[in-house]
Amino acid sequence: MRRQELERVAYDILLGNLRRGTAEWNGQDYSFVVPSLTGYPFQWFWDSCFHAIALTHIDHDQAKSELDTLMSAALPNGFIPHIIFWESEKRDYFLDQNLVATINPNFSCTIQPPILAYAVERVYQATSDEAFRERSLPVLVNYYRWLKENRDPDNDGLLSIIQPEEAGTDCSPKYDEILGLTDLSNQGFIKALNKIYSAYELIRSDDLRMLDANVFHVEDVLVNSIYALSLQSLARLLGNTPESIIFQDEASRTIESLLNKCWDAGTEAFLDLNGVQEIPNSMVTISSLMPIILQDIPSDKVKRLVDKWIISEDQFWLPYPLPSVPASNPKFMPGNPQGFIWRGPSWINTNWFITKGLRLHGYHQLADDISSKSLACVEQSGFREYYNPYTGEGLGAKNFGWSTLILDM
Repeated sequence: MRRQELERVAYDILLGNLRRGTAEWNGQDYSFVVPSLTGYPFQWFWDSCFHAIALTHIDHDQAKSELDTLMSAALPNGFIPHIIFWESEKRDYFLDQNLVATINPNFSCTIQPPILAYAVERVYQATSDEAFRERSLPVLVNYYRWLKENRDPDNDGLLSIIQPEEAGTDCSPKYDEILGLTDLSNQGFIKALNKIYSAYELIRSDDLRMLDANVFHVEDVLVNSIYALSLQSLARLLGNTPESIIFQDEASRTIESLLNKCWDAGTEAFLDLNGVQEIPNSMVTISSLMPIILQDIPSDKVKRLVDKWIISEDQFWLPYPLPSVPASNPKFMPGNPQGFIWRGPSWINTNWFITKGLRLHGYHQLADDISSKSLACVEQSGFREYYNPYTGEGLGAKNFGWSTLILDM
């Protein structure tokens, strides 16, 4: 597929998924791209960040509007929701499914991987729009302060999540044990999720109390790799200021904890930490590779991730890599998961992260190979939610927004 044609098709999807209007509930104008018209008709936090990055290649104004809309939902305390229901009629349908713990019917009270500062930096680099940077900075500073104050109770630089969807890898098998999941289906997952929400019922507005309850308390490697990456972006956006030094120091502390607490010498991968007790989760998934996106990860550890996991045909190196779970995992499900996602298929967004990390550490040919195989999936099946790692067959939602990240690969 020629670059020009790829950009045209991506543009048609992103602008076809565009929603514009004024919210009845707060009077705010909005302009954002939904992940997919079928199944995802709202604004999702990290999806919007991915959309904005893809849009830097085809529509700078909408790239800025995407993030401006997301940041306009920030609460006075700095919190920015995982899902925002700008359109009331669609919100009511979604809330009927009882899948979102919320204290306000217009947005969720959960987070997603905090990639916002990195996305703002990418849009600023593409547009050189100082006004965009200036209006973004107060929101970003408040948001990352909120995360530190409300999601790092032991002050080790690692954020904790209160339910699996906050990591964006929803039904990953790495959460089965802490969820007590025995019914391995989407229905079983929803039941387990609703048990968590029930346990939080009386403390839902207090993140620290929810974490202290130890119902679902996970220091997730993917979340914290993205957190460190974005803290570094925020430090650069702030320029030569005292605040910049503070956020750079916080990024360094997060990276230090990833190395000291999450790297497992026996597994030769990074592992999540479960519970207040920080028990290492022994299951390797795509999340275990994510620290590769950070420049400060030592080269010997990067080499082990590459040699043992990424290029191993028994693990992640399948015909259309990288699957969300290695092929050696007994719970690996490469085909259509019927909503029970992140248990095998390959995703463009994680491939985008890993190729960025590989290039950062000098593995340019390997990054090229993953990019070309990702493009082959798009050429064969279109912009789908995820892909079968053996056949490249597109699965899940159609015309899926974040798969346009192939433009950036």
